[in-house]
Amino acid sequence: MLIIAGLMTAWTYNEAEKKVVVLKATFRMGGVTYEGYEMQGDTLVFKFKRTGDFFTQAIVEKEVKAEVDEFPAKVVMEVDTNGNVKRYNAELVSDDGNEKIYKASEL
Repeated sequence: MLIIAGLMTAWTYNEAEKKVVVLKATFRMGGVTYEGYEMQGDTLVFKFKRTGDFFTQAIVEKEVKAEVDEFPAKVVMEVDTNGNVKRYNAELVSDDGNEKIYKASEL
């Protein structure tokens, strides 16, 4: 019983240490897929990809999350459309202690 309590305490401690970064992204056309995220120095880069010849002409919104040990100094949305890569700086819109919400737009 004591071992189980110790494991629960360690698990809870590790969960509390993680911080969450949320990106609310707006795109000017469809066909975009989320490819993941990576830290590049002190910048968190959320990566999206769009391939093909034709894309729906509609505004598309996506929300993605990343669990990080420390909050980044900067958050960027990267959109690769058939090899043409563009980056958009994200703006902090909410800070709730262990979760920060950013918005970025292709518009």
